[in-house]
Amino acid sequence: MRKKLLLGIFLLLGILSFGKTFVSTEWLSQNKDNVKILDARGKSYKLGHIPGSIEVSWKALSNMDAEFGSEEWGTVLDIDNLSNKLNELGIKYTDEVVIYSNTLGAWGDDGRVYWTLEMAGFENIHILDGGMEKWKAENRKTTIFKTKYPRVTNSIVKWDNSRTITTDQLIKEFNDLVIIDTREEDEYLGATKFGEARGGHIEKAINIPFNLFLEDDGTLKDSEVIKNILKSKGIEKNQKIVTYCTAGIRSAHMQVVLEELGYSARNYDSSFYRWANLKTLKLEK
Repeated sequence: MRKKLLLGIFLLLGILSFGKTFVSTEWLSQNKDNVKILDARGKSYKLGHIPGSIEVSWKALSNMDAEFGSEEWGTVLDIDNLSNKLNELGIKYTDEVVIYSNTLGAWGDDGRVYWTLEMAGFENIHILDGGMEKWKAENRKTTIFKTKYPRVTNSIVKWDNSRTITTDQLIKEFNDLVIIDTREEDEYLGATKFGEARGGHIEKAINIPFNLFLEDDGTLKDSEVIKNILKSKGIEKNQKIVTYCTAGIRSAHMQVVLEELGYSARNYDSSFYRWANLKTLKLEK
């Protein structure tokens, strides 16, 4: 009885087993007037969203103007452009922020936006566990009316790129790293479904699809379950981990989860689009 009572309290507070990163739908319902809410689903925002949320897709915070397959394409905007974008959106490093997305059949867009804000020095940020699906399943209110936050200044006061790694750094540190391919198994084995220059995976990479950490309802699995998944793949906390996917989206989500669990992980932002485009770099199938 006591355990059930404590679990109920933890769920209400949004503590779960992941510290402050993942919060419950009940927590957001109780605190929505005191936080800024970011909808990371893209165009789906217009079809209905959590009241008070604004649309912030990962693409809006990324360099989509660079040459496709280059080191810069799809990577986080530089500090000046990202700061201008966040100022325009009305999001500042001092804000408490909750990010949500779809969790079923999606790419972990909420994790990517979270990871981006961490680079921008935000510290009081959360991901909504279960995302929009769980919010709707509980018959919580949605709206089609758009929210706009007032413009801010000085949205970024520090820049932290410790959670990312470039292609050159990956090549240089290659022998000291454990590399996790967070894509689906068919992609890992060679399928090119999204315009990749070549198929396969980075040499010695271990395939752990990012959504393997999610329950069937899109909520995050218990921390011990995730640790056991990692252990079964030979991954330990004392190792230096790099995650990657097609464009650094799914892998950003996994990086966030790994860091929350105490692992040392960086997201390869340029990811497979870049690696596959460099014909001199080895791939395996």
